Amino acid sequence: MVAQGKFIGERIVVEVINLEEPVRFKWRNREYHIVKIEASSRRLDLKSTWYRRKHRDYFIVQVDSGEWFEIYRHRVPGKPYWVLTRKLSSPD
Repeated sequence: MVAQGKFIGERIVVEVINLEEPVRFKWRNREYHIVKIEASSRRLDLKSTWYRRKHRDYFIVQVDSGEWFEIYRHRVPGKPYWVLTRKLSSPD
């Protein structure tokens, strides 16, 4: 779906609603308000043993400044965290 973008790969703090949907995130001391979720997908790692699996929820989001980002939630049991994967030139 998304081919172009600058890789970032940094952890971010994300606020969600309904336990799933990101509404804003903080990266490098700046807050970004999500105005659109263009796409989302869940990637399950079923090949690894259960305690090494890496389940992730990916989101392509547009923020209030017009910028596009790919973020994901790493679904680690007991300690999930969010990562800003890359800044995109466009959603497609």
